[in-house]
Amino acid sequence: MGEDPDGPELWEPGYVTTHPPVCVPCAVTSVGACPHLREVYVALRVRAFAPAGVHGALYRPGEAFPVAYDADGVTFEDWRIGWVLASQLIMEFQEFTVVDLEAEHAAYLKRAEARAAPS
Repeated sequence: MGEDPDGPELWEPGYVTTHPPVCVPCAVTSVGACPHLREVYVALRVRAFAPAGVHGALYRPGEAFPVAYDADGVTFEDWRIGWVLASQLIMEFQEFTVVDLEAEHAAYLKRAEARAAPS
């Protein structure tokens, strides 16, 4: 995630983000491929999460032409959810810890190597 690792919101359950959990190899690839993440990122080990809503184009019912407005975030309980053309899923992280991505990747590679070794 392209966030400040010292940001207080990262220590609170219920953190909401448009960055869904990914596996360790994909996280490493993302950091290498994204110019923003190359500058600053924080890696989280997410244990519990749930879809919370969407970002996208919000269409207003009753207008003569379907005019789209930017929806900053519409929860699934919001009556407007049926009027959103979603472009990003919003996830709520309920249980997570900040981790060192390089250490996580090294441990992942070690486990993969052990599984691939002949018995």
